[in-house]
Amino acid sequence: MLTIFPFEQWSLTEVTAELSTSCYAGVLMLQAMGLGGWMFNGMDPFSVLGTSGNPAAPGLGFRFDANERWPYPNPTGLDGVMEGYCPPHFSDMRAAVEALCERKFGPGGPFHPDAPGPWKDSGKIRSAAQLHGEEFKDRVALQAQYIFDRFGKFPGTVPSMIATIYLQAHHLDLEFYDYFYKPGSYLRSHAHHMARWHGTEVHGALQ
Repeated sequence: MLTIFPFEQWSLTEVTAELSTSCYAGVLMLQAMGLGGWMFNGMDPFSVLGTSGNPAAPGLGFRFDANERWPYPNPTGLDGVMEGYCPPHFSDMRAAVEALCERKFGPGGPFHPDAPGPWKDSGKIRSAAQLHGEEFKDRVALQAQYIFDRFGKFPGTVPSMIATIYLQAHHLDLEFYDYFYKPGSYLRSHAHHMARWHGTEVHGALQ
């Protein structure tokens, strides 16, 4: 049986892997669209979200709390845009659990029969996921509330929200590549991006 510390660290690692995969998929989409981009990390994730406390470096403006028991401020969400399933965005962890279940199984959720999908019978596939029973939700809420009460936040030992890897997008300066690089340094999708997406003339050596 895992204690809370390795369990939450393990969970954070899993989430980080998913973020990396989504950024990689974004890079592939940028190439198909003819955009340049870069997947990177190394920035202070707390300052990026907005916990620096410096008005000159507001970051993304996420709300956060501070506590003498915590080594770092704890960002919990951007009101009305991306809110963590935890207080203060919910009254308690039971309310957060109910909201998460509604997000999963309610209208617009990935397991709602009306959600579109690639299958011939998407409704049947989507609705095949087992609904969480009241006993299961009670147990999850009880454990989550204990963690919140014990540590003053949820999760207890890792940030409620984190940003560890980033993807930025930009237009390529094709003349720069034509001057300094050999032919083939960018794709045809890059060469034709401005014409296809913005209605301007194609420029660059690769036509």
